[in-house]
Amino acid sequence: MVLPKQPVRRVVLALPVEQGDGHKYGHSLTEIGRLPADLLDGTVFAAPTFSASPWLVNHQTRPDSRQEDHLVRVVVPTVLAVLGEKTGPPVHLLGFSKGAFAALNLLTRHPDLFAVASVWDPSLLSDRPPHPQLIDVAGSTTRLDEYDVRQNLRRHAQALRGACRIALGGVGTLEADWIAGRQLLEALKIPHHAYRDAPADHRWDAAWLAPAMRHLLAIEARLHQGEGQDPPQG
Repeated sequence: MVLPKQPVRRVVLALPVEQGDGHKYGHSLTEIGRLPADLLDGTVFAAPTFSASPWLVNHQTRPDSRQEDHLVRVVVPTVLAVLGEKTGPPVHLLGFSKGAFAALNLLTRHPDLFAVASVWDPSLLSDRPPHPQLIDVAGSTTRLDEYDVRQNLRRHAQALRGACRIALGGVGTLEADWIAGRQLLEALKIPHHAYRDAPADHRWDAAWLAPAMRHLLAIEARLHQGEGQDPPQG
């Protein structure tokens, strides 16, 4: 966890793409540390880890493999408890690839807990088979349907239409997913920021983290101002 020198104004969870503390795709907090100071001020960054591939789903039958519950019931309360705030700051979600998949799912499933999801190069927003890792950690096709990110956006579209809470960045490796994601959000009339001016390798990289954080902070500012719908941007 990275604590700011300034008063805490927000918590950002950098969602993982590898099990354990794997660094094949870089290290989130290392790259976050390279961001300009204005993107770090007042922000607590936390990078939770999981022993299995982190799609952040609850296994159908295994009580020891409930990633979503662990994040929501353990990680978030623990981070807020460390801060010692009576009224917790907003908690935002940041991620790419499977971490972006997880961030969008978490926002739809827990809209009162998480404020903004800023994602880049998201996975499984286009029509292609689920990754074998996801099938393994979900445990059944029934559970896969529960965590289908496109279906969850459809199921919870009404709750997400009140204000812009999603930044959809690209394009890295998964261009088809970015395009499909933007088209789906537009069709569902879910306000969002869609941008594709952050080319980078498919890994933790300050090159995409900087615009992802700028969009996150811009959305947060509008939420604080109480603005209504924010039209999609290209």
